Amino acid sequence: MLTRRTMIGAGLAAALPWRVAGAPPAVPQIDRLQLTILADSNVSSFAQTVERPGLRILPPERAASSYQLTLRGEWGYSVLAEATAGTAPAHRLLIDFGYTPEGLAGNMAILGVDPATIEAMVLSHGHYDHFGGLPALLGRVKRGTPLYVGGEEAFCARIRGTAADGPSFGRLDRRDLNAAGIDVRISPASATVGGVACTTGRIPFVSPERPKVPTAMLPGDGCRRADLDPDRRDADVFVDDAVHELGTAFHMRGKGLVVIASCSHRGIINTVRAAQAVSGVDRVHAIVGGFHLVPPQTQAQTLDTLALMRALKPDYILPGHCTGEAFLAPAIAEMPDQVFRTVVGSRILFA
Repeated sequence: MLTRRTMIGAGLAAALPWRVAGAPPAVPQIDRLQLTILADSNVSSFAQTVERPGLRILPPERAASSYQLTLRGEWGYSVLAEATAGTAPAHRLLIDFGYTPEGLAGNMAILGVDPATIEAMVLSHGHYDHFGGLPALLGRVKRGTPLYVGGEEAFCARIRGTAADGPSFGRLDRRDLNAAGIDVRISPASATVGGVACTTGRIPFVSPERPKVPTAMLPGDGCRRADLDPDRRDADVFVDDAVHELGTAFHMRGKGLVVIASCSHRGIINTVRAAQAVSGVDRVHAIVGGFHLVPPQTQAQTLDTLALMRALKPDYILPGHCTGEAFLAPAIAEMPDQVFRTVVGSRILFA
C-alpha cells in the first residue's frame, strides 16, 4: 500500500548517493567489533542473549564479585568499542561518557573496564548527559589520549530549554582536560579514530529530519567566540542546532557500516548518510544509539523516520538512550528480527 511513509522511504532510497568533496579518510575494514554499553538509563537483571547471523548481544558480565554492587542507570550514553582487524590486538575506543562520574566509574569497575586501556575517545556533542562522566577518567586514561570533538561550541555553557533565563545545563571545562594531558582534537571534518573508526564530521541535513534541540548555548562562556561559526559569535544566547555533533562509524569487512549515533540531534538518517559519505561505504550493517525521537518530536515524525530507516536497509537496529517508545514499539513490531533493545552492560558482538 502506498502511504506517505513508504513514499518518503522510497524517495530516500532512490536518491543518488552523495559524497563529500575530496577523498574520504582512511577507514580500515575490521573483522570483529564488540560494543559495551557503559551508560544508559535502561538497566535490567533479566536481559537475555540474542543470536542472529553476524550478531550476538550478551547480557552484562560482572567483574565485581559483591552482590551489593549494581550497575547504575542514568540518563545519558556511553559505549566502549573494541575493534579488531585480522590477528592484530583489539583497539579500545570510548564514545561519550554518560551523566555522572560516579555512574561511569562504578559501571566500568563492575564490568572490569580499565580506563588505562582506552586508546582514543570521541565526544559526540556538548550536552552534559554525554560529557558529565568524563572527570572520572581524568588522571586514569593515559596522558596524550586523543579526544575528538566536532567544534568549539561543544565547550560553550548551556541552559536547559531555549529561554535566555533558563537553568544551567553545565559546560565542559577545557582546563581540566589540558591539566590531565588529554589531546583535544577539534575539527568539523571527519577524522580517523584509533586506526579503526571514523567520525562523520559535520552532519548536513539531507533527509526531511529537522529535530528540535531542547537547549541553548552561551557563546563566550567556556568557549572562544572567534572559533564559533559567524552566525553565533556575537550572540549572548544561541538556540542549539547541534551543528558540531558527531557520529562514529566502523567498517565491518563484507558487511558494511556500524554507525553509532549517540543522540542524533541532527537526525539519525542524516547521521547515517554522513557516515556513508565520508567513508565511501553505502551498505549499513547496524545503527546503534539514541535516535532523539522524544518530545517535542511528534508521532508522525517518528514514523517518518522509521520509514526512512527501513529504506537504508540496515541488518540490525540497536536503539538506546533518547530513542523513545514511539519509535521502539512500531520498529520492533515491524522488524522483530532486526531491532533489539540493549541495557547497561550489554555486550554487542559483530563478527
